[in-house]
Amino acid sequence: MDVKQLKSLVAVDDHGSFSGAANALDTVQSNVSAHISKLENELNAVLIDRRDGTLTEKGQIVVKRARTAISELEAIYSDLSSLTTDVKGRVRVGLIGTTARWLIPLLTTQIVQDHPHMKLHLSEGTSSALHRWLHEGVIDLAILNTPIYASDIHFRVLFEEQMVLAVPPEYDIAKKDQIYLSDLENIEILTPPKGNWFRDELDAVAAKSGTRLKTKAEIDGLRLIAALATDGFGPAIVPATAISPHLGDRVVTVPVVDVAPRKVGIARRKNQIESSAVRGFTISLEMLLQRPGVQLPKGVIIGSRGKPNSQAVR
Repeated sequence: MDVKQLKSLVAVDDHGSFSGAANALDTVQSNVSAHISKLENELNAVLIDRRDGTLTEKGQIVVKRARTAISELEAIYSDLSSLTTDVKGRVRVGLIGTTARWLIPLLTTQIVQDHPHMKLHLSEGTSSALHRWLHEGVIDLAILNTPIYASDIHFRVLFEEQMVLAVPPEYDIAKKDQIYLSDLENIEILTPPKGNWFRDELDAVAAKSGTRLKTKAEIDGLRLIAALATDGFGPAIVPATAISPHLGDRVVTVPVVDVAPRKVGIARRKNQIESSAVRGFTISLEMLLQRPGVQLPKGVIIGSRGKPNSQAVR
């Protein structure tokens, strides 16, 4: 068993076929097939269903271990190189979409400055997908929002996001500087479905003031809700960063006072041995967010600053 065999198996799992794996590994399909066959012979197990390119049950077990083994080997090279040169190595980071949109440009610039030889692999996903990718070893770190349900994940808050009502400017409520949920009693809004943690939180806060929210449509996914609100389908309560600052007069964002800010942070597996590259990335990220003068989106609250970014929601 060697690294090429393990990397071939992981690539087939990631890309869904031998040809896709070959393209990702910059090799030919016959090489990938040969590596997989040798691995199967050594383990005396069929790992891939040749009919559709999916992993068998045994293949799923092996690929999880393979990801861990590859990650640890890369960490060895990263740790040793950091003793004599700049930090090197690959860091695989998953991000929720609303954060990825504004953080990636800032972050990549910072990493190039701090660690020019570091390789970043950035992926967008929902919080639930990022939890799964962390658990399976697909990514090293995740930048996601609470709540965190998995006991095997260590989470540290990086910042909070003010919750706002995204509303077309023709609504009277768009002229307010801030609102409470009770102000929405006669307005139909877009919400997540019941059972979603955020919807449950909204209903609980509204109930305290004797308000029952009116739902125009139940939609699963804050990014989709934000997009529909931006397109004028209806008002919605979303994190401030879910609304692009380049929308001009298409939508107004009004702070919702009685809805707690969303906590966004960095997560990793508790049993993970971090490479020097992963540690370097984490330090650069935290320094970036604390750097005086850094242009953060409106509504982002950094812990030590204690209040939203000065370009406050309007």
